[in-house]
Amino acid sequence: MKSTMATMTVSLCGLSLLIGAALAGVDSLTREPIAKARENMRNEAIAEVLPDFDNAPSAQAIYTEDGQTIFPAFLSGRNVGAAVETYSDNGFSGRFTVLVGLDTLGCVTGYKVLSHTETPGLGERMCTWFSEAGTTHDIRGKNAPFGVRADGGDIDAITGATISSRAFLEAVNRAVETVANHIDELNEISQ
Repeated sequence: MKSTMATMTVSLCGLSLLIGAALAGVDSLTREPIAKARENMRNEAIAEVLPDFDNAPSAQAIYTEDGQTIFPAFLSGRNVGAAVETYSDNGFSGRFTVLVGLDTLGCVTGYKVLSHTETPGLGERMCTWFSEAGTTHDIRGKNAPFGVRADGGDIDAITGATISSRAFLEAVNRAVETVANHIDELNEISQ
């Protein structure tokens, strides 16, 4: 067969359709397992940042107008706190998401950074920095508002990563504020 513009166009279109169909097939096969894996990761993270609970926080999630999600936690029908999936767009490398656990008094019970693109060795240290026991930068067991010392707060910033530290604490403060703003909804769930 002679190579003409028409035969090349038909060949490329046919190949494109074949590849598109293959990609669609792979997507349909992997969409559900990927969603289940994400859900399992989220549930494991919720269990890490909250005290013991016996409900399914993901099933009772509250979705806020600004893109945060509150996961209420109960033990024997009693509210023990909430985990908030929150974010900051002010990280050194842009947006990151963090899951913040809060008890019923608004104290941080734990956190887990879910995604980030912060600088390795610097901003990425937020994954553990703010939970190092016995330090002046451990936020667990404390109430917001949080701020870095450079801005008059009482939390030590990550050395060399003040921007990331500010953004992280902004996200935690947002989580605390979000729970306070949705306390009526959380109380309705507990009843």
